[in-house]
Amino acid sequence: MLIRHGAAALFAAGAVVLALACSGGRPSTPHSLILISLDTLRADRLGAYGYDRDTSPALDALAARGVRFDTVIAESSWTLPSHMTLFTGLPPTLHGVTSHDRMLSEEVPTLTEVLRDAGYRTFAFTGGLYVAPNFGFGRGFENYVSASENAQTGEQSPLGLAAALKSAARRISRLDPEEPFFAFLHTFDLHCPYDPPDSHATRFDSRPAEDHLETRGRCGNPDYNAMSLNEGQARFLSDRYDAGIRYADDLLKAFFADLAKTGVLERSFVVVVSDHGEEFLEHGSIGHQTLFIETLRIPWIVAGPGLEPRVVTEPVGLADVMPTLLDLLGVPAPPTEGESVLEWMRGERAAPGDRTRFSELMTGPAIGSAIVGDLHAVADRRSGKLQIFDWRADPSEQKDLAGSDLARDQRLAKILRDHWTRMEQSPHQSTPGSVSGVDDEQREQLRALGYLD
Repeated sequence: MLIRHGAAALFAAGAVVLALACSGGRPSTPHSLILISLDTLRADRLGAYGYDRDTSPALDALAARGVRFDTVIAESSWTLPSHMTLFTGLPPTLHGVTSHDRMLSEEVPTLTEVLRDAGYRTFAFTGGLYVAPNFGFGRGFENYVSASENAQTGEQSPLGLAAALKSAARRISRLDPEEPFFAFLHTFDLHCPYDPPDSHATRFDSRPAEDHLETRGRCGNPDYNAMSLNEGQARFLSDRYDAGIRYADDLLKAFFADLAKTGVLERSFVVVVSDHGEEFLEHGSIGHQTLFIETLRIPWIVAGPGLEPRVVTEPVGLADVMPTLLDLLGVPAPPTEGESVLEWMRGERAAPGDRTRFSELMTGPAIGSAIVGDLHAVADRRSGKLQIFDWRADPSEQKDLAGSDLARDQRLAKILRDHWTRMEQSPHQSTPGSVSGVDDEQREQLRALGYLD
């Protein structure tokens, strides 16, 4: 059954009692946690994950001194359900927040609530929209800032990374160093319309002028996917995307340097993740409306006190983040579908080597996928159509292997069916609440990000 808030508080209180008992009544100051979500960041565009462009020196340095998870598979390919999985440890089918009119059930404890009940100060600076408080993300936070106001017009707009980092640094500087905190930072800067500042926009521009497109205010849906883009134009958009990554990375470099000067960095765990990747015509569209590998494989990097440099190759997902981070902080976690992989991070236990990761997309066509070793099976749940790729040997997933090995196809199809049945019967199943409709301003902002036509 689901753990209610009171039970979550008891978990957290138990951690405090245990700390007191183990230290003779004088607990050491717990470590703080800074969780950074770079929306729409695919793993293969970072140097630490093998990219040959200099998009991410600061993130590469973070990975070099910490733990990098090589195969991180998002449980969905869009912002709302993936971030809710990040905060609950539950896949979309179970937390139920799979469309813009649903909010998290009060029955489901969040990462923030557990940390708040364990004595952490909690605050967030985010891009809002599908990470807005009204979906349930604000629960447990003392402050949740998701928009900035134009001083001249009074209009609200999603908070960008530069403002979020500046606000977070200011807030952290005002805290008592003995007080542990949880800071959540999120940005849409990498997301379409792929419009980084002029200082970065042309950094990776490799296309002739005839391939250049106007990007401001445009996204895959409804703009680029209604056009007949050629490969050169898609590459131009991809170049702009890379430039956005470098822009975010430069901002993070300065943020990390400031934290290091004040001593905050040495007593904090810094975690960088994403919620989904992005497609640039690998499968015929721009954006993230599919479950192919380019929309699912994301980064997860953790660095902080006591963590030795390590690469974890066993597949993990966003559902594993919450239990792992709570384990890292010494705070008991409520039951989740994810599992703590802290022992793998520390090299204390070998990963099992046969872990399957599942993803789902419930908007539009109902699609499910499974990463089983080197194989990636993608199935249409209505028609039963199955596609199979060797995602390591064929990283752009251009060669569909379905039909070439009947026994293998049947095995993968059964893995997916069994997973869907287990989800339907799971004791973690929750009933989401309802969110009132978005106002005109929010609708325009969502349209600008390609979520609404």
